[in-house]
Parts: sequence; structure tokens; C-alpha cells
Amino acid sequence: MAAVAAASLVGGVLLSTADESAAAPPSTYAVKGIDTSHHNHDATGEPIDWKRVAESNSFAFLKATQGTGYQDPWFARDLAAVSGTGMLRAPYHFFDPESTTDGGAQADHFIRTARAAGYTGQQEGELPPVLDVETCPDTFRAEQLTAFLDRVEAEFDVTPVVYTRASFVNECMSGDGGVFKGHPLWLARYESGANEPQDVPGAGAWSLWQYTETEEIPGLPGSGGAVGKGDRNVFRGTPDELRGLGRGGATPTDSPQQPGPGTSWPTLKQGAQGVDVTTAQLLLAAHGHATTADGVFGTGTTAKVRSFQKAEGLDADGVVGPATWSKLAVTLKQGARGEAVKALQRQLAAHGHDITADGAFGTGTTAEVKAFQKAEGLDADGVVGPATWTALVGADVTG
Repeated sequence: MAAVAAASLVGGVLLSTADESAAAPPSTYAVKGIDTSHHNHDATGEPIDWKRVAESNSFAFLKATQGTGYQDPWFARDLAAVSGTGMLRAPYHFFDPESTTDGGAQADHFIRTARAAGYTGQQEGELPPVLDVETCPDTFRAEQLTAFLDRVEAEFDVTPVVYTRASFVNECMSGDGGVFKGHPLWLARYESGANEPQDVPGAGAWSLWQYTETEEIPGLPGSGGAVGKGDRNVFRGTPDELRGLGRGGATPTDSPQQPGPGTSWPTLKQGAQGVDVTTAQLLLAAHGHATTADGVFGTGTTAKVRSFQKAEGLDADGVVGPATWSKLAVTLKQGARGEAVKALQRQLAAHGHDITADGAFGTGTTAEVKAFQKAEGLDADGVVGPATWTALVGADVTG
């Protein structure tokens, strides 16, 4: 997407200036992908070597259209080539209103172009279509987005992904991103280390993170035979969870996050005590809603739970049930750091594993995670995803 509106991206317009919650850097996320447009071809006029790109990327988003008339000249060729690899893929539309009422017309243009190239939204390997919203001309109206999203969702029978940013919602939508609620969010933040993109007001946290526009990506054509540079992204979840986005539009914290066989998320509310409360408190802190991790669910924790639920578009009842756990739990692997890792380590200790809650996911933590997974009959890969979290929390342990 950086290539779509290079001036604004290079100038930093896409990047939020508000405080972001510190979590894990992009390198700790296992599922990576790219997004492309004609800009990735312009310097050389050469095609992308998608088979080579697929060696280090799991997914690709391809620019299809812009406004009511523009079609990316490389879209159809790139979609066909990507479809011949094992990569997941989908088209995106750059929202560029020419009038105050052309949201539906933009949707129709996008639908025609995507279908002509063979995209249906339902084939194996297809991800949901994407609406890219990042410019705010005088002709922009929020209701245009509703018209676009509703028409595209009805056509492809899948919930579209939305590429935007919190600052755009604050500046152009009066701080109300409710039109994006329920849509997987793809947000940009570059060169930020472990600072993730800021939550979108009224819509929640990111599912996909575009963390750079200048990474060398083998397979992209570059001038003079060099490796080309482009946009790189991570997905917050497992490959199966990403694949699940294309089966009815589930977000990484929807159906893929539901408890596995024999496990269930506990329900915690004011007055509860124990290691699960500590886990919830540390995960709240990991999402920027810090509270004392003392294992006691008091009024302070209730207030933080409600603020987190409100930010995620949940019923702000202050009770940590399955829906809230699903939003709190984050996938962790070796190299991750922070409060979420401490939550994991405290749970492992409560389950009898010899581990210190230092917030660093090193080789020792990996070994204990694998041992726990093996004992629970899980895939012992050392990665703490939904199945491992649901096996950890809610068990009859003390902390």
C-alpha cells in the first residue's frame, strides 16, 4: 500500500502519532506477507517472481482498483501468478472518492475487476477482499465506506479486511471508527520496534501489521538486477487462523480462537482470585490497559477490563468471559518479550513447570512450553497460540 500513496506514506502520514502499546516486534510473528501494486514493477517493467516470493511469504494483497475507474495494469497477471503458488491472496481497492456518494460505484468497479481476474472470495487460498482507506479529500464521507463494504461483502459472501489507521479515524471520522467494527483490521506502523499500531477507535486492534515499506524481498524486481524493496506485513496468529479469514471472514480472535477439545475459557469477575486473574491482568497490560498484577479481581481490574472491552467493541460489562479472553490472548513464540510473556510464564509455573516470570521468551521458556504442550496432547511446537492458551487458563491450579 505504501506504493499506492507514496508521498503520504514517506511523509509519515500513515503512521499514528499517539502512544502505541508495546508488545512484540514484527520479527516475533511467524506469518509474514507482502502487498504489491504496479509500483513494484515500474522501475524495471519486469514481472514479480512469485515462486521466489512464496519461499519467504505466506500471503499477498494485490492492488486491483482505485476510485471509480482505475485498474492496476499488473493486477490480473499478478493474481494469476500468485494463485500458482501456495500463497494466500486477495485484491485490494484504494478508496479515492470523486463525489460524496460514490461508495457504491467504487464497490461495483472493484467487484467487476476482481471477478474478471478470477477472484471469487470463496476459492481455496483466497483471503477476503481489502478496502484501503487512507486519504481524506473534501469529497470523503464515512457513509461511503458503509456502502462499499456492504456491497462487497454481499457480492463475495465474506467480511472484507480494512486497511486504515487510528489517526485517520480521529482526523477524518471524528474519532468514530464504528463503521469498521467486525472487520479484520490491517494497520501500518514503521520502524517502531515492539510498538504496535494503535487500536482504531470503535473498531479495535490489528489483525495484520504493515511494519515497513522498504524491505528487500527476494522475488521483487529491482533496478540493475538488485533485489527489489517493498511492503512487508505480519499476521497476528497462525497460518490456519489466517486461512480462516477466508472462510466466513472470522478474525484471528473469532472462531479460530475458540477453545480446543477438552478446554474452555474461564469466566472471571470482580471478587475472583488466582493465577487466571493474574494472567488477565498481565494481558490487559500487554494491550495498554495496565493494572496491578496481584491476582485479585478488584475495582481497578474491573475498570481496566471495561476500558479494554470498549476499545475492542465488546460489551463493556467488566467480566472476562470467552469473548474477552479471545481478544486478550496473543500468539507468542521464542524472542517475544513483555507482560504477555510474563502471563504465560506465571501459568506454566502454576502448572508445575520450573520457570521464572521474567517476561523474556527464551530457550528455557520454549522448552517448558513444549513440555506442557506434549503433556496436554497438543502439537509441541513451542508456539503459544489459542489451543495452548485455552489449555493453560481455566485449569484447577493455584497462583
